[in-house]
Amino acid sequence: MNLWSQDLKPRQTTSLSTWGILLLVFLFLGGLITGFAYLCKDRLAEEVYRDASAELTANASSLKLSIERRLLMSEGLKAFTYTELIHNDGSVDPVRFDSFASHFTLPQQGIRNLSIYPNGIARFIYPLQGNEKVLGLDLFAHSDPKVRLNAERTKELTRVTLLGPFELTQGGSGLLTRQSVFFHDRFWGFVSVVLDVPPILEEAGLKAEDKGIELAVRADGQVIFGNPKLFDDASRLRETVSLTEGAWEMAAVPKSERLESISSKVRLIVLFSTLSMLLLMFLLYVLLTQKTKLQKKVNERTVELVEANQHIEATYEELLAVEEELREQYQVLEGKEQSLRHMAYHDLVTGLHNRTFFNERLEDQISAAKRSHRSMALLFLDLDQFKLVNDTLGHAFGDLLLNEVGKRLSEELTGEETVSRIGGDEFTIVMPNVCNPDEARQVAERVVGLFQQPFLLHDSEYFITSSIGIALYPEHGEDAATLTKNADKAMYRAKDEGKNNYKFYDSNRNSDVEEKMEIKNSLRRALERDEFDVHYQPQIQVETGQLIGMEALIRWHHPKRGTISPATFIPVAEETGMIVPMGEWILRKACAQNKAWQDAGLPPIRMAVNLSARQFGHNNLLESIRRILEETGLDPQYLELEITENLAMKDESLPTLTELRSMGITISIDDFGTQHSSLGYLKRLPVNRIKIDRSFIWGIGKDTRDEAIILAMLLVAQRLELSILAEGVETEEQFAFLQKHGCDDIQGFLFYRPQPADLIQKVLLDHLK
Repeated sequence: MNLWSQDLKPRQTTSLSTWGILLLVFLFLGGLITGFAYLCKDRLAEEVYRDASAELTANASSLKLSIERRLLMSEGLKAFTYTELIHNDGSVDPVRFDSFASHFTLPQQGIRNLSIYPNGIARFIYPLQGNEKVLGLDLFAHSDPKVRLNAERTKELTRVTLLGPFELTQGGSGLLTRQSVFFHDRFWGFVSVVLDVPPILEEAGLKAEDKGIELAVRADGQVIFGNPKLFDDASRLRETVSLTEGAWEMAAVPKSERLESISSKVRLIVLFSTLSMLLLMFLLYVLLTQKTKLQKKVNERTVELVEANQHIEATYEELLAVEEELREQYQVLEGKEQSLRHMAYHDLVTGLHNRTFFNERLEDQISAAKRSHRSMALLFLDLDQFKLVNDTLGHAFGDLLLNEVGKRLSEELTGEETVSRIGGDEFTIVMPNVCNPDEARQVAERVVGLFQQPFLLHDSEYFITSSIGIALYPEHGEDAATLTKNADKAMYRAKDEGKNNYKFYDSNRNSDVEEKMEIKNSLRRALERDEFDVHYQPQIQVETGQLIGMEALIRWHHPKRGTISPATFIPVAEETGMIVPMGEWILRKACAQNKAWQDAGLPPIRMAVNLSARQFGHNNLLESIRRILEETGLDPQYLELEITENLAMKDESLPTLTELRSMGITISIDDFGTQHSSLGYLKRLPVNRIKIDRSFIWGIGKDTRDEAIILAMLLVAQRLELSILAEGVETEEQFAFLQKHGCDDIQGFLFYRPQPADLIQKVLLDHLK
């Protein structure tokens, strides 16, 4: 009995000792794992909050930049108003105000309206529709004390003030910028710009779907974006956006997915560590309970320990990899912030400075020139015929050419000059500290010379020239808007005098340029305002006297200038590219009118419509013509398209002409004989008809050489089995000559002048009888 007791006691003591050791090891390793897990969680959470803070800071910078960029609109409106007061003896022209304001009130720009308050009373607002309640509003007697206080403060300040966000009189909510205007050193009134908050937030990137934070914005105690509860969250991050008037608050927290990913990673670490701990405890238990097998299994257990250690090391390496990934993400965010800052002031196509940077730079240089009593120069550069390149070769090719132009300019001008691309094919060069006009002239000559060498694009050489206008400070303008406008006018004069050169601004020689610019600006609105009309001139068959066709001719009835000659506005339309939508409009109008006459029971005739070179070279010409014929229901056999002789003789025109012929459309060469084209080439062209230019017709009975050329054309047309039409027939003598020598058809004042559709319908009815 005692022996059994003696045997049992040592075993119980050993068992208790073993479990005690295991319990201590468990508590120690468990505490170690728990501490390690908390450490990892804290480090990962710190990285997430650091990234969130960086993203919040970047968003705050973008928001401030978006708001301040729009505040510049108030400065521009003030400059416009002051210029109007000077030119109009203390008043503002409503039409010029609407024209100025229409360029800036686009929804995507976030500008709700622009308004002018002479003596604090709203007299001018654009757009008027939807803002009628504002007219006549007296800021100094406003029912809202905040508005009255803002008006009083703004009156005493020269800078822009900011009010809002708040409910607007005209409906909705937004921000309001206001700035005082002084004329002859006396307070004249205010200019005001109302901004929509949502486009500002969207431009600043606050609404982006790939954000890593939940964000809220508060202005003047009012939450204008995001979840208001974020401002009460104890773990929130905060940022302040300082503005000219007060400041906006931003609050953010990392998105829940980011925090949940930390918990997942920590759980994985705990799992791996716990498994390792259990393995170690099991080994310890075996060592303590099986001493007799220790020596035999030492090598095997050593291997197991090494493997367990490798698991721990792998877990640690994974943690290091996670840390490196988070660090890389932070660097990416920093790079994005720098990229956004770069994009705000640089052009994406050329890499040069953009219009925003140019405006700020020009203002800075003018201010510096005022302080130092020195001069400066602004060069306004426009590429000649660039729109033709875009239309014929495509926008991708045009962007490539713009990029090469930007490279040449930046490589050539490496001094104090600032080169910017402000839009389209327009570039500017700001030259500070100009001692005399010769310095600007020398730079202009160097720049013009850059375009004398071809541009190598896709292994081919392309030539393009430039026209430059030069305006000097202070001689040609003492503010940025005036200086830019006068440099632009000088550039247009350079284009009018042959292109590929430069001109200084001259107030005595810019009346033609101003007229051209006015026509250019009016053209853009003429189609929208339905100011164009189509007149039709009948074409008569010589042999029978029957009316066999019409030519559609565009007319422009300007609301102020009356009827403007096509010879005046067509070249401007060609230059600006407006000829393309204008040509499509007249084609649709003419086809619809021809189909309407046929539906009214009048005899079917062919309608001739001119195609300009710009319109012919447009990428979607064939698609546009098919669509118009389908929409109007006109049979293609009753459509005739007139192209110029130069255009017809180009090899690249053949596929398009062939396709038009295959559609059943008649093709005619307009003004034939004026460009010395090859008669041998003519036989290859898929054309049906040639038109003798009126310059030869006018020579009948006066110049035997013109008559000989006409006879030669008639003979060529007969041999090539082409019909021939003489245009500009005005006398009986001309008609008799053409009739005698076998001309097919004629068109001219002798029979009919171009007339509106209702009068032409009467002519068609007379011929039907």
